[in-house]
Amino acid sequence: MTNLATAERAFLLEKAQRRVADARNRFELREAACNVRLPDGSGRFIATPEYNEAFTRMEAAQARLMKLYRETLVAEDLPDELVREVLRARVAHAGAEAWCRRISDIPGGPDLDPDYVKAVVLELRMGRRDRVPPGLRLALVEEDEEGAHRRGLERDTGGSS
Repeated sequence: MTNLATAERAFLLEKAQRRVADARNRFELREAACNVRLPDGSGRFIATPEYNEAFTRMEAAQARLMKLYRETLVAEDLPDELVREVLRARVAHAGAEAWCRRISDIPGGPDLDPDYVKAVVLELRMGRRDRVPPGLRLALVEEDEEGAHRRGLERDTGGSS
């Protein structure tokens, strides 16, 4: 990935993040309007069509953002905050065990401990850690290189590996 491609991807991800934030704000406004106080003093939640639509839009925006994160190639010039989100998205999508197994199946790929990966992702999510450890960043780069190699072979052989 070149610096220009990285910048374009970062801009695309930033726009998607704003769409998710806008959808979440819209959802939260609709959610507050669904809380109804009954005459006996108790509260009740009544979902409205606007609430349901806002929820659906928020989920769709989040799904598109996660897909963009999973498809982002990790290169040396990719900012740390994007590498963090890419790791979180890939591990959340596949599960730590499956992702670690996929990495170890790459020729020369490191053997990763799924419990360690889960702990790192949790620390990243909670804000206790702000950078992806170099070993996991390298695993992401190797995964992308293997994927590019595999796609190149499929293209060269007409679709069969």
